[in-house]
Amino acid sequence: MSDLGRKDFSDKVEEKLTPQSEKSTLEKGKESVTDALDTAGRKVEPNQEKSFTQKVADGFSEGREDASNVAKKNANAAQGEGQSLTETAQEYVEAAKEKLTEAAEYVSNAVGGATEGAKAGTEETKK
Repeated sequence: MSDLGRKDFSDKVEEKLTPQSEKSTLEKGKESVTDALDTAGRKVEPNQEKSFTQKVADGFSEGREDASNVAKKNANAAQGEGQSLTETAQEYVEAAKEKLTEAAEYVSNAVGGATEGAKAGTEETKK
């Protein structure tokens, strides 16, 4: 399920799992447009208005983008400093680990908040 105007999480997964070589030009174009619209929606819509699944999907997307930006920055720096490919790859792995940890913490906090909200709701109904 997705929020209004947002790309469904299952569609995102399916698109990523389907090899580009198996997609038509029309499918690739559609994905590009819907990805851009979804990214804009993610940045504009406040977190408190998002569904749980949309928050999780957005957290992973943001983490992936952050890791990609760090990797690009490191690659540019490596070219300037003459680092070896191995050193650069190790930095990419560390950056990815850090972003995955952040995404896991985000999901954990979101689930914990939902659990606390459910408990509070249960207590309210008992009163």
